Amino acid sequence: MPDQSRTTEPADAAVADLDAGTITRTITIAAPRDRVWEALATPEHIETWWGHPSTFPDGWRAGSVGSFSWQGTPYPVRLDVLDPPAELVLTWGDLNGELDETSTTVHFTLEAHDGGTRLTVLESGFLNKPAAARRAAMEENTSGWNAVLDWLAEFVTTGQAPQHEGQP
Repeated sequence: MPDQSRTTEPADAAVADLDAGTITRTITIAAPRDRVWEALATPEHIETWWGHPSTFPDGWRAGSVGSFSWQGTPYPVRLDVLDPPAELVLTWGDLNGELDETSTTVHFTLEAHDGGTRLTVLESGFLNKPAAARRAAMEENTSGWNAVLDWLAEFVTTGQAPQHEGQP
């Protein structure tokens, strides 16, 4: 049975622009914008579809600093913009545990579209990373956004935690 949770066109895969140091992916999720927002921007829902701990000790609000874990490693995250149900902007740190000049910015925008939601993620800031690490980081994150947004769409449309087989 075809996946009805999002568009399935190959054109919706994440695209890395090495010259600009950005990764972009847009998908359409067959659910109202408020429901997509709730899953995207509520820590307990994030843990369900992300499949890893999401910790914000001082709460989930603009300026909060916490972490998203990935494969057992916590990455620092700062919540920069929280504009329900349209925009979420995060600064995402590296393994060094710091939010610094090598951090990337992850910008989510949500638009109502044909009875569903068009969700775009733009991750930028890769040009601030050392050249040797830039390409590898962009390749890994491009693959990651392909999986992660699919997990989000599955959770939003089914209410079930996605299986994370073959997790990047």
